[in-house]
Amino acid sequence: MKLVASGERYRVIDDFLSSDDLEEIRSLMRRRRFEQVPSVVYPEADGHALRSRGALLRQDAVALSADTQEQGAPPGAYQAILRELRAHPDMFGTPGGDWSVVGFSFWKYPAGSRLGWHNDVATGRQGEFVFFLHEEWRASWAGELILLDVDPAAIEVDTAGMSPLETVEAKASLATQALTAIVPKPNRLVLVKEGTIHCIHRVDHTAGETLRQTMTGFVAAHPPEKWRRSASSNIDRLASLLGSN
Repeated sequence: MKLVASGERYRVIDDFLSSDDLEEIRSLMRRRRFEQVPSVVYPEADGHALRSRGALLRQDAVALSADTQEQGAPPGAYQAILRELRAHPDMFGTPGGDWSVVGFSFWKYPAGSRLGWHNDVATGRQGEFVFFLHEEWRASWAGELILLDVDPAAIEVDTAGMSPLETVEAKASLATQALTAIVPKPNRLVLVKEGTIHCIHRVDHTAGETLRQTMTGFVAAHPPEKWRRSASSNIDRLASLLGSN
């Protein structure tokens, strides 16, 4: 595991998991059921992705799965992710204080799909992570995570008549800072600070049948009390709300 890149609002860690833990989480992903979902940003332009049912990890390393509805110690790969999230309080805040849960889903993006400019702002979120799980990726297949490594509030644009998504894209278009493109290298973990403007570059047609596969999750405060009353449905609802990359 090694930190290979960092900025004001992101960090990139390569060779994140051991071979055993990586195979464990890939096996977990393969056993999940996926459904085709439209983009939550620009459905017509972005195309569709495939999303698994979600799950919730408490910061104290007890997991409750939306698929199995069984409680217990999470797999080693999940524990490694939680340890890494705890190791960056400057990005996510204090575990158990600023954040208590991580809602995540597995995602698959086929050739031709993308996710337009957005910033994943929601009450209680502290940030997110993207962990690349495909076994092979070539730079020519694109699918990069592209982000603007600057506080969005520092970019002034005339927002008159713009929707929130249009405002986000305008800031990405007009910013004087260069965009950062992160290649979806296998076993690469990317940490992103809350509110960061980013997108997923369209996966090139030359990727063929190879899917861009990730575990994507959001670091957040406890879900509202009403979401905790029925774990079997509410955890899935939480992760569906939180996961998009």
